[in-house]
Amino acid sequence: MDEDKPKESLAERIHNFMEHPQGVDALGVQLIILILIAVSVILAVVEVFYADIAAEYANLLNPLNKLILAAFTVEYLLRVLTAPRKAGYVVQPMNIIDFLAIAPNYVEILLHMTVDYSMMGLRGVRIIRFLRFARLIRGLRFMRFFDTLSRAFQYEETVFQAITPLIILVTVFKGVVWFFEIHGMWLTNSNLGDLFAIIGFVLGIILSQKIGVSYDKFIQVEEASVRIYANLQTLRLILNNFRPGTGTRVCGEWADAFLKTLTDAKADNYSIHPYNNRLYEAIAECEKAVPDQFWSLHTQLCGDASLCLSKKIRLTPKPYDLLLHQATVIYLLLIGIFIPGITGMISILVASYMLYGMYYLTRDLDSIVGGEFNLINIDLSELKFFAQECIKQTE
Repeated sequence: MDEDKPKESLAERIHNFMEHPQGVDALGVQLIILILIAVSVILAVVEVFYADIAAEYANLLNPLNKLILAAFTVEYLLRVLTAPRKAGYVVQPMNIIDFLAIAPNYVEILLHMTVDYSMMGLRGVRIIRFLRFARLIRGLRFMRFFDTLSRAFQYEETVFQAITPLIILVTVFKGVVWFFEIHGMWLTNSNLGDLFAIIGFVLGIILSQKIGVSYDKFIQVEEASVRIYANLQTLRLILNNFRPGTGTRVCGEWADAFLKTLTDAKADNYSIHPYNNRLYEAIAECEKAVPDQFWSLHTQLCGDASLCLSKKIRLTPKPYDLLLHQATVIYLLLIGIFIPGITGMISILVASYMLYGMYYLTRDLDSIVGGEFNLINIDLSELKFFAQECIKQTE
């Protein structure tokens, strides 16, 4: 019970808030820190490599630097002072990076207070430039967010990985067009940006509607598969009470046959009927005992099985699917032809990822299990385990 758990101290709550963020408040703080890291790195680059600009806007950049330094200092002290084992915590690699992210600022402030740079000349300037360059180490603090970023930008086994060939193709196409644009051998001043924005919006709505229909079918099959598993478990227990071993045998055979039929796109859906009949016969032997319960379970089981198997082959009509595919690809090519320069390159990259990615997603949702792309599948692990367990017990 929650009452038996020891209450966290204030230090523990602060440490968990900073180290293991949960909830909107904690994640919001981490987002602010992430933004400050990015801004601080940009400021360091400006101060080191664009000294004239930094001098011109010193009244803005200096207070901003101090604000960021104060935020990082408070954050670092909160992490260290609330850590259970402070010495061990400080020497952890990420915490060393956190320390080095703020240390150059304080060294620079100390030097300004104690050293006369007019006496040091060029050497003093070099020291300051080195300390400002050292601020770039703040960029390493992004490593704290590596897990989150890696999940956000996951590539393996994603739609992005699947459509990468098309993205490369349209990018190369736009690159060739761009080359001709630069040398004045292509269409100029087409001014079709608004038109393409409207077309892309409409195409996105059509694709999103197809995703909605496909996802609805996916959810129906997933819910039916859960009911099938629950009803099979119940039937096995009840049948075994009347005839030991009967429920395990017939329910295991039925589950194995159903899984093979569902996962094989070419399998005849009628192949499940003999197993429906065997289950019916096993139930009929116990009919006098609990007829209503048996028949309702059997009816629901067969109905859910028919739903799953029928949805397996009820894919989007090929003419409609082909039209969407062609419209998406043609739209991408037209962007490459008529929208010039860097705007066209960015547009074709974003449109290819979003629109063709949506089209690809609808194709994968259509397949239920396996299919052409095998990215989104119904979770049948419980049914598979049930079938294997029953088969082992009857061998």
